[in-house]
Amino acid sequence: GDMAAPVPNVDIPPFPNSRSSLVIFMRGVGNNDSQSTQDPAVGVYLDGVYIGRSVGLTSDIADLERIEVLRGPQGTLYGRNTTGGAINMITAKPGEQRQTRITLGGGNEGQQSLRALFDSGRMGPVSARLSYYTSEQDGWVNNINGDNDFNAEDKEAARLALRWDVSDTFSIDYAYDQSEIVGPQAFYQVLNINEEAADNSAATQQALENAINSGNASPGDAEALAGTAFVNSVLIPQFRERASEDRKEDGEWSIPVRDSETEISGHSITASWDSPVGTVKYIGAYRELDEEIYIDYGAGVEDWFDVYVRIDHEQTSHELQWLGDINANMNFVAGLYYFEEDGFEHEDDRAGGSEVENRDITSHNEAIAVYGQLNWQTTEALELILGARYTEDKRQAYKDSINFENGPQSGSDTWSNFNPGATANYQWTDADDAFQLSTYAKVVTGYKSGGYNVRSTEAGFQPPFDEEQMISYELGWKSTFWNQRLRFNGAIFQAEYDDMQIQQIINNQQIFLTDVFNAGQAEINGFEFDVSVVPLTGLSINIAYGYTNAEFVEVIDNNPNSSSFGQDVADTYTMPYAPEHTWNLGIDYEFAPLSFGILRASLNYNWRDERFGTASNPDMEGFKLEDYGLLDGRISLSEVALGDSEWQVALWGKNLLDEEYLVHKISMNFFRSGYFGEPRTVGLELSMRL
Repeated sequence: GDMAAPVPNVDIPPFPNSRSSLVIFMRGVGNNDSQSTQDPAVGVYLDGVYIGRSVGLTSDIADLERIEVLRGPQGTLYGRNTTGGAINMITAKPGEQRQTRITLGGGNEGQQSLRALFDSGRMGPVSARLSYYTSEQDGWVNNINGDNDFNAEDKEAARLALRWDVSDTFSIDYAYDQSEIVGPQAFYQVLNINEEAADNSAATQQALENAINSGNASPGDAEALAGTAFVNSVLIPQFRERASEDRKEDGEWSIPVRDSETEISGHSITASWDSPVGTVKYIGAYRELDEEIYIDYGAGVEDWFDVYVRIDHEQTSHELQWLGDINANMNFVAGLYYFEEDGFEHEDDRAGGSEVENRDITSHNEAIAVYGQLNWQTTEALELILGARYTEDKRQAYKDSINFENGPQSGSDTWSNFNPGATANYQWTDADDAFQLSTYAKVVTGYKSGGYNVRSTEAGFQPPFDEEQMISYELGWKSTFWNQRLRFNGAIFQAEYDDMQIQQIINNQQIFLTDVFNAGQAEINGFEFDVSVVPLTGLSINIAYGYTNAEFVEVIDNNPNSSSFGQDVADTYTMPYAPEHTWNLGIDYEFAPLSFGILRASLNYNWRDERFGTASNPDMEGFKLEDYGLLDGRISLSEVALGDSEWQVALWGKNLLDEEYLVHKISMNFFRSGYFGEPRTVGLELSMRL
């Protein structure tokens, strides 16, 4: 989730009803929903293993080495569901030397953490690495009805990595990881009243009263008047009383504030053989997750809208890769891929004291793919990269809902897609030149799998929605100046987005039900650059900027109850989570070496433009997130030798200016609610390494 700060044209907010889930958008492309039967548009990978669901992405990995962010479609090597891009989380492998590292942390808001690492070093052909992480934090919104404060959470994660060098040419890596998040969800506070909706409700009440008093009432008008009068006289005044556009320190739910809990675990094995005909690699994995969520969107107003969700999911994947050289100027990678997942999802929604949704979803998905890429160094300066991938998807789904009058529904469908891509790299300078410049041009494609909509109406569950597709054109450059003290990289891109999976509300009285249609086309263009400079010894400055212009070209209204049914309504749609401008400034300084250690300091400021949390809603203001900027800082004293150990102490701060910013905002018809990001936090870390 923190990766959105330093990387331009990336937006990663949490999903509304689960702080464990992330909504990932790159260059205006993503999926602002979290369903077991609808895939994300940005692929997330852990050591080469695709993570099928966005649930649990805020879990901590106990021993991350680095994170790679790849923007733009990655359909050739990464496959389906990477139309926006891909994120690679790469864990640390067992090292050659034995070491022990322990880090203790603490801070305001009751923050406490422990991170421990043990690396066995080489023990003959075998090495092992065991890491453990635990943390706890008090909530920053006080629950006035008890001790279980909002946003409080306990986290725990562990990872075991084993490596066996069977021979000089054959090795096996095994890893097991486990993580857990426990704590109540965020507090959705009432921000303001939707005055237009309130006025319409008052006008409706007056019209019903006039009809009844004049004797012209229709059947059901008396019941409708009672409901409307209750909303106007009881609910709207309560919402108005609670409304505050400033971050509130206290809150309450009408239901008990219960903990939500997410548990994730996984096994993976990687076998690599340097054979006479190239490197053959196998990557196999099994992962599972379980989550239970409780949330009240009504900010304490009795029986407004309460949600309970339970998700069980497991996935298995196998990948066989072959990497080799054809000659001195050509190398290749080819592979076969298989992915399988099973999911169960239960949701129970209550509104106005009544059960408005109770549904069960079971799903099964299989995907197979074959892919290849050829790198050809045609001249000393020019490299051509050609690749392609063919994928077949098969998805089955079953849904039972109290809103289905004719009983449960089930369906099955298959999709296939061919994704080619081509890149040309040109090195304009010699390797020993003080000034280095290379450019690239690429055309790549990607697609996101079709599926079934968990939140559908009865009529909208079948047929399933089809895959969406993208073709992207990109020009970029990489350059270094000033004896490699100045780096300037950038890219210009344009993408055409077809058959977009658009969610549309069919009945405004049931806003919790949406149908998905392949109703959209969009065009996205923009650019991004990053500059790194070392003007003085020890001082480095990093500047990154991104611009995205993402617009719908066509959206066909598929709502038969709408006056614009069948028409193009693109002018009423806004691309979600696509801020026009994002930028980041980072300053790092390493002081002259001290006799007892190394002192470093850093400041980082990231800013993002306004954006919207949904593509279309009658009350778009209810989903608008204003622009904001956050300042973080850190100062550390490291490499302090005490006997046989090495120590580090660090003071850090996040949101140092205590910015009040909305993480998510939602329109609830008569009012708008949302929850704020974390206020200023500061802390201290102490690390020891043996």
